[in-house]
Amino acid sequence: MAGIDVVYINDMGDNRSTLTIIEAMNKVGLKRVIAASTLGIYDEVPGAFGKWNKMMIGGSPRMQTQIASARAIDESGLDYTLLPLSWLYDREGSKDYSLTQKGKPFKGAQVTRNAIAQLIIDIITAKDDGFIKKSLDVGEPNTDWSKPSFY
Repeated sequence: MAGIDVVYINDMGDNRSTLTIIEAMNKVGLKRVIAASTLGIYDEVPGAFGKWNKMMIGGSPRMQTQIASARAIDESGLDYTLLPLSWLYDREGSKDYSLTQKGKPFKGAQVTRNAIAQLIIDIITAKDDGFIKKSLDVGEPNTDWSKPSFY
């Protein structure tokens, strides 16, 4: 990790790996991390979509490791941006995303992979610290449905 500016963790489904990354970052003095997680780690998904999401992934062991990994990132002392992502799908050219602050109800039943890539670029190239020490739920505008369109 020496000589790099930022670490991106694409999957926090293995808490041991997340802890190993945090340890390695601390060892070399690297502070900036962006980490993707699944939605629902803070029980922040309301209504029919929240019920559907819990039915699909809420009780899984993987969800528990996502929660533990998010907690580890939050308590790490690193300059993190945590991104709980809505359900991912592909649609060429679609880069629209919406962000919801931690503590607010999650919005958006889906989001494209292109939009996530754009968001990560936007975070890395941001001129200010507006993304530091934040957990930002990521959805797609105008998709506040009971489940993603592809289900």
